[in-house]
Amino acid sequence: MTSSPLTSLPYNQWSDIIQFLSADDLKSLRLSGNREMDLSEPTLTSHLQLRMDKCPFFTKGRPCTEGMIRRWLVNRTRLVLNDGTATLCAIRVSYLVRNGYLDGITQIVVMDCHSHRHIIALLATLPNVESFKLMDQCTNRDIQDELGAIVSSLDRLNMLQSLDIEFDCVVSGRYLAFIEGMTRLKHLRLRGFDLSQGIKHMRTLSSIESLHLCHGNFYSSPEQDIKEQDLLDLIGLNKVRRLHLEGFDCLGASGLKPFSPSACITDLVLKHCQEMDDSCISSIGEMSSLKSLHIINSVFDDVEYFESESIEHLKKLKDLKTLSIFYCMVDFFDILDLKGCDALETLNVAFHSEGTSKEELDVLCNTILPVLPALKKVRIFSDDGMHHVMHRGGLEIEFARFNFGDLVELD
Repeated sequence: MTSSPLTSLPYNQWSDIIQFLSADDLKSLRLSGNREMDLSEPTLTSHLQLRMDKCPFFTKGRPCTEGMIRRWLVNRTRLVLNDGTATLCAIRVSYLVRNGYLDGITQIVVMDCHSHRHIIALLATLPNVESFKLMDQCTNRDIQDELGAIVSSLDRLNMLQSLDIEFDCVVSGRYLAFIEGMTRLKHLRLRGFDLSQGIKHMRTLSSIESLHLCHGNFYSSPEQDIKEQDLLDLIGLNKVRRLHLEGFDCLGASGLKPFSPSACITDLVLKHCQEMDDSCISSIGEMSSLKSLHIINSVFDDVEYFESESIEHLKKLKDLKTLSIFYCMVDFFDILDLKGCDALETLNVAFHSEGTSKEELDVLCNTILPVLPALKKVRIFSDDGMHHVMHRGGLEIEFARFNFGDLVELD
């Protein structure tokens, strides 16, 4: 492999450049394994995240000095534990935490967190952590209480502004009681909890700006649905700008009452919310600052078609630029009900009909889409379609595939 041209630069020049490079940049420039550049010197990459499972001083039996530890930790703000099989030494981590070595850490990410319960409990005592992310892909129900205990151990993170938890099994919402004290929290994302037992603990989060809630997860849905009455516990969260609700069935006007009318919400996602009532759309029409709206269902979800009168409520959204409606409209002609959404630039749709014929495409492009004067891109999703892109004048039309659980680009 040829050396990077940067190796020919004087030490002081390329060391100044490196501080602006990400880990991916280092790899693409063939620097990460380059001995000529002595990247084993920790201060050169102190702007990058630190992998706990790779650093010797977090592991028992590996020699290290106080000077070495301090050099590795200088200016570090992001700590990542990415390996569920890593055997970290709780005694060493406890020593580093107690003696302030990790006080500069503001962001923590832990994968396969059921393997690191005691380490997480220690990290949760750090004084300046603002962002914490936990992920676990184990679907064994035997670890539900263990995951719940891990979550509960975060109760001392008083400075926390962002909390992101994603589990592949479903944990009882009673373990979310600790959230009540996190009044500084601005971003909350929860996936893998029975929120019928946990949503009440969010009523105190008056600083929340981004709220992403999934009742259960892709793999399982809790036995108990969230009632619209439960959502009224969120009525004091009047700073929310981005709202994502997933798996909230039988949603109607009452369920969205905490957020409508609203001049704050700019982004709304309702994903796999089955049996949604038409009255939900009238509430959405009162969110006057909405810029993006995504109503995402799969072909397997139990959803009713929206009536024309309901869709017309969206005309009130004068700033709406991106709209997704999956399996809630009968066919392309229902798009005509959106006439008046003059700011709309991107439209994503999915119908139960099979494929799009050339004649239907001509009608769509020549008769239907012109009612949306600002439209630049249309995506037409189906559960068995092939991906391809075409252009009609200045309009881009993309055909794509979508199935339950897929993550797709919508903006």
